[in-house]
Amino acid sequence: MKQERLTQFPILINLTKQDNKRQENIENMKFFTMRNRGIAFRFSLSILTVTILIFALFFIVNRNISKEIILKNVESNAENLTIATANKIESVIKSVQKIPENQSSLLQNFHFTANELRKLLRLSLETNTEIFGSCIAYKPYGFYKDSLYYAPYYYRSGDSLKYENIGKDSYQYFYWDWYQIPKELEKAFWSEPFYDEGGGNILMCTYSVPFFEKADENDKFGGIITVDISLKWLEKLMSKIKLFENGYAFLISGNGTLITHPIEDFVLNQTVFSLAEERNLPKLREIGRDMIKGNSNFVSYTSIVTENEGWIFYAPLKSNGWSMAVVVPSDELFCDLYSLNRKLLVLGCIGIILLLILIILISHRLTKPLTKLAKITQTIGSGNFDANTQVCNASKEIVQLGNSINQMQLELKNYIKNLKDTTAAKEKIESELKIAHDIQQGIIPKIFPPFPEREDIDLFAILNPARDVGGDLYDFFFIDDCKICFAIGDVSGKGVPASLFMAITRTLLRSKTTKTSTAKEVVSELNIELCQGNENSMFVTFFLGILDTKTGIVEFCNAGHNYPYVIRNDNNIECIEETHGTPIGIFEDINYKSGTFKLFKNDSLVLFTDGVTEAMDIDNNLYGDKRLINLLENSKDHHPKIITKAIVDDVSLFVGKAEQSDDITILILTYFLNK
Repeated sequence: MKQERLTQFPILINLTKQDNKRQENIENMKFFTMRNRGIAFRFSLSILTVTILIFALFFIVNRNISKEIILKNVESNAENLTIATANKIESVIKSVQKIPENQSSLLQNFHFTANELRKLLRLSLETNTEIFGSCIAYKPYGFYKDSLYYAPYYYRSGDSLKYENIGKDSYQYFYWDWYQIPKELEKAFWSEPFYDEGGGNILMCTYSVPFFEKADENDKFGGIITVDISLKWLEKLMSKIKLFENGYAFLISGNGTLITHPIEDFVLNQTVFSLAEERNLPKLREIGRDMIKGNSNFVSYTSIVTENEGWIFYAPLKSNGWSMAVVVPSDELFCDLYSLNRKLLVLGCIGIILLLILIILISHRLTKPLTKLAKITQTIGSGNFDANTQVCNASKEIVQLGNSINQMQLELKNYIKNLKDTTAAKEKIESELKIAHDIQQGIIPKIFPPFPEREDIDLFAILNPARDVGGDLYDFFFIDDCKICFAIGDVSGKGVPASLFMAITRTLLRSKTTKTSTAKEVVSELNIELCQGNENSMFVTFFLGILDTKTGIVEFCNAGHNYPYVIRNDNNIECIEETHGTPIGIFEDINYKSGTFKLFKNDSLVLFTDGVTEAMDIDNNLYGDKRLINLLENSKDHHPKIITKAIVDDVSLFVGKAEQSDDITILILTYFLNK
């Protein structure tokens, strides 16, 4: 067994060497990867990014400008085509309108016989090939006194003209729109297009003009003159309009009915509004409304024929309230532009690739010395401050960098030594501050309730310093079985000096207060003691009160401190606005006075420092006495701890994320005995 172990030992050594070699290769690969992601990588990436952004900006601007130019040209062409076609239609319609208008004038001034009327109608059709039919419809008993109907009508049938009196019981023309509307409006009227089944079997439209008979001084309605025009020529004219391969034109009436359209099933069977509803196209509904209002515009549009995005130009036919539109498909409109953009994109990509290769070659050549310095700095970073930083065959800037790193080595040695000393000193100070904080918190009473055996009073207080140690103080203690002394103060300044001055003040308070002491005597003695040897001119705003628990009378002395508040049993707030002198520790020869007030059953006395009312939010707004009074007025429970917590929570809510700017101290005493 021993021999086998000796035989296997060289194999284990060899495997260990292979593992070390593999680990070294992995480290080299990591270093190579990190090197490529260093300055050379970032330099290449930055230039490439800027180049791509410039090319993209140029590409987008060029595309947008080109699209605008194309759209302007198409809009101009569509407008010219639409207006030219509309003018052609208008010329035909206006020439047709003149015929019944002239006949109306004749009927108003002359009386015609039945034969003359027939000749007049026949002549109108013979001389105007656009007219399909014409009729003169008299009012009831308007032509023959014994005949209700008389409406001679000539119309085309193939190559000949036919006559018919359309007035009869089966066709009471008085109630049709082409008769009623112009009669009521007393002006000419174009009917909606309709398909004449059984007559010409063609798409038609009727123009009705009222005529009047002279009766004394006034004109009296005589009847209606109509001309029917075939819209077959209009269909041929509109079908010839074509922009690009899938562009088309259509015509709508004043009510939005499709008069002509590439899809024949839509003609007279659909309106732009019904199509918009069926296909959920709100844009088409807006366009339709604008068209029937007689407006013209060039807007984006989804084609009903191809269901592709496109553009539409529309303009009105003012003579009869119709509107014409020309649709241009976007894909065909920008086809050449898209082809050009694809070519530019390919050329741009090739250029960017060539630029990237050139940048990589240059950047690697420039950053090779930096790679060596990077290895050296890794050695320095591991703690070896004696590494050689000389770089050969490098530029002046790289040599200067090497010298700077060498200087950095020396500075690091000194800095680390100083850092160790500074850290040790800082840790010592922090430890001492923590001890000072604990000592300060130990000075003030913080066991609550403080007098659980007593039923006449209850008391609660807190002190939250703005720093590790602060200058606020509070204290309370019984002088005898009936009298309790309580005080609150705020030392000028913050930090350690204020905390020491606070400790001295609290110690003097306990030593100077006796069973026979009055509030003003205690404050006066405290002032004398604190003024002596006070070279830093520190002072304390101080409030001292002595409560007689039998009577509820409080004797107090306020030395420049915040006015306290009394929450009466009925939740009325009373402010003790009385000051008896300046803060203690300033002038030794001040004679302090005192005052009194009375507490009744369930009354609470609220003492606090200016850290409460002068708490600031992030906008430097103060908490203020008004908000504190409002909080106290709404307090439902007069228990000192509950009131204190409510004040602290409300101040915290007001301050929000702002840093605490001053020490916060609150002392609340509730009196239960006196009735």
